[in-house]
Amino acid sequence: MLTKFRAFLRQPFPFRISWTQIILSSAAVGLFVSLFLRIFKPFGSSIYILEGRTWILWGYGFVTFLVLLADMLVGPLVFPRFFNESKWNLYRAIGFQFWHIAAIGAANLFFASIVGGAKLRLWAVPGYILQALAIGFFPLTISMFSIQSILLRKYAESTRRMNESLLASRSRAGDPEKSPTTVVVSSESGKDQVEIRLQDLLLIKSIDNYVEIYAADKEHVKMTMLRSSLTRLEQDLKGHPFLFKCHRAFLVNVNTISSVTGNSQGYQLVFKGIDFAVPVSRKTSKDLFKLITRPQAGRIPPRIA
Repeated sequence: MLTKFRAFLRQPFPFRISWTQIILSSAAVGLFVSLFLRIFKPFGSSIYILEGRTWILWGYGFVTFLVLLADMLVGPLVFPRFFNESKWNLYRAIGFQFWHIAAIGAANLFFASIVGGAKLRLWAVPGYILQALAIGFFPLTISMFSIQSILLRKYAESTRRMNESLLASRSRAGDPEKSPTTVVVSSESGKDQVEIRLQDLLLIKSIDNYVEIYAADKEHVKMTMLRSSLTRLEQDLKGHPFLFKCHRAFLVNVNTISSVTGNSQGYQLVFKGIDFAVPVSRKTSKDLFKLITRPQAGRIPPRIA
């Protein structure tokens, strides 16, 4: 049981959400805090209502909103290694929730000292953190698990549909083209050139000032390195709808995708003979789904291994 729970906590969890989502989710939690204090009147908050200073209760919610906003926007900029999305999982997400709560408690104590509700004393901080924990832990945690569950279901279903489409495409594939399309790409200097049979091309990966070109070569995969930018090669290869830039560092041949996997962070593409999975950015996920499940005219037959 403990092993399963640990495995559950290590599940990938999305962190990079849009500014709009950050603002809306922070505002929703801040509104919940204000309404909770206004309706249930815990921790002596009823005195503010009796004194006609209900605005203080709304102030606690606004402070909560600002703290969450700062955590989500500033945190990744200050600590980029900790907030590395490839390593972000449910365990880290829960820990981040506790940081939210501690920061909200400390900020609310500071706010209370300004409006005259409490004195700014170090030993008062734990009390405010516990109050923030009592009010904010459940909505934050429930929201987190809900997001995890929704995204897992979403990506599981869409991944299933894409894999079915890939399987159906392979089963319908005829004989390879007699004269497969061949293109030549060159380095930035123009001195080095690489000839690519598009039918065999798997993917192109960007690494600093170079690109790695992966292509099927009989039963193996051949990797060729070229000094060039991915953007430059993307321009050289434009006009082929089956070549898709799924990520800022990857250009893939949709026809040669072996399978698609997915978790709450998004999709990953698997290619036969390549020992790493290719990530798909969220902004390209919908386009990739349409491209795979709704094959377009002009696609070349996939290579038969």
